[in-house]
Amino acid sequence: MVPTPPDDPLQFIRTVSKLSGRVAGSVGERQAQELVAGRLHRLGFDAVVEGAVCPPPPPGVLGLHAGFGLLGLLLTWVAPVTSVLLGGLVGLSFWGELRGAPLLLQRLLLRRISGNMVARLEHPGVSLERSDVDRRVIPKILVVAHADVSRSGTFFQPWFRRLWDEREGVAEPPRPGSRSKKRPGLGLHPGTIVLLAATLQAVAAAGVALGLQGVIIPIVIGFAGVVHAGLALLAVDWWRSPPVEGAIDNGSGLSALVSVAGAIAADPLENAELWMVATGDREPDAGGMEAFLFQFGSLLDPANTVVVNLDDVGRGVLHVGTSEGRWDRLPYKPFVGGLAERLARSGRFGEVQMAELIGRTDAGPATEAGFSAVTLTCLIDGMAPPELHTSADCVAAVDPGALAQAVAFTEALVRRLDSELGGVDVGPRAEGDPGRMASDHQG
Repeated sequence: MVPTPPDDPLQFIRTVSKLSGRVAGSVGERQAQELVAGRLHRLGFDAVVEGAVCPPPPPGVLGLHAGFGLLGLLLTWVAPVTSVLLGGLVGLSFWGELRGAPLLLQRLLLRRISGNMVARLEHPGVSLERSDVDRRVIPKILVVAHADVSRSGTFFQPWFRRLWDEREGVAEPPRPGSRSKKRPGLGLHPGTIVLLAATLQAVAAAGVALGLQGVIIPIVIGFAGVVHAGLALLAVDWWRSPPVEGAIDNGSGLSALVSVAGAIAADPLENAELWMVATGDREPDAGGMEAFLFQFGSLLDPANTVVVNLDDVGRGVLHVGTSEGRWDRLPYKPFVGGLAERLARSGRFGEVQMAELIGRTDAGPATEAGFSAVTLTCLIDGMAPPELHTSADCVAAVDPGALAQAVAFTEALVRRLDSELGGVDVGPRAEGDPGRMASDHQG
């Protein structure tokens, strides 16, 4: 049975949701991380909030791409070669924004200062010298949740999202005997349209440079102009839209992190240090996690350090991610994911499913750096909750049962990882029934 956490999880979400505008790089984001640090310090953690550099605001990045695209269109007949170069630059840069690299045009904008909250619960039996080399010897379990929120905007409204195929959210592997449900939609990501427009713009400009004529070139230029103008309008709308409360995204993850920390502080791990990390810098960019790995990498050894990422666990059915990425599929390393899958299939935590996640999470940079990591998230019919990034993402939308399930599952996973990292069998304290635990471990 999971110990009762010291703070009511819903009350914590109410508190953090009242913080004004905690977008990446804002005062509200810093206050949320300081709030978590204070709660964990009371539980016996050593906590600190470290600064991290994060990319420019997304509306500015989108607007910059739209501006360069429109400039290239205006130069099609005046300077077609320059138009080709601008179209290619916009396409390559936007492709980099979707994939994470190469990031070209955003380098023209000023970056912001975000931050990460890092807390550590040292094992009482540790007697090693406090040096970087010695610290790497100690097994570590990192529980990660994101601290900031997104702005709302037309792009995230349900009526706009219904224009696209459900793969815009999360794609879930089909289960035996189940029929996949598919919504009517265009079947492609909106970013694909921008890439197509930039490519066609460059091709049309190349045609003009070669002296080609015909009605097709104005049609292509007109299509690209509509796309770039629409992107500019979406950028302005996103910039003007207020930040959401973020009770589900990402208040639920922070609340689960604090609850798990309280449960384990009351009954510490036997082998590993527990690290709690509240990252900043927008989860789709995962810059906060990258900054954390850069700052604390000398203390972490991929051979004995694992990462459990909590993402939007306040509404829906709990899912264990097996991979992530929309454009480049990044499979997670099997150690943590395999243990999580066994817990999910045990049935002791209710309905827990597996999913291939679309989009970037904080487990991605950890996996790329060689760590075994996994993301736990809640989905509704295989998709992210519809309230995300809208004004409906408030405390009333949080399902206490889903949050409690995520806390119980995460604590059980952390304790199982602690036993595995220590090379011992899982005891009854970790998950209840000693007979069932032994059979699961051997099977």
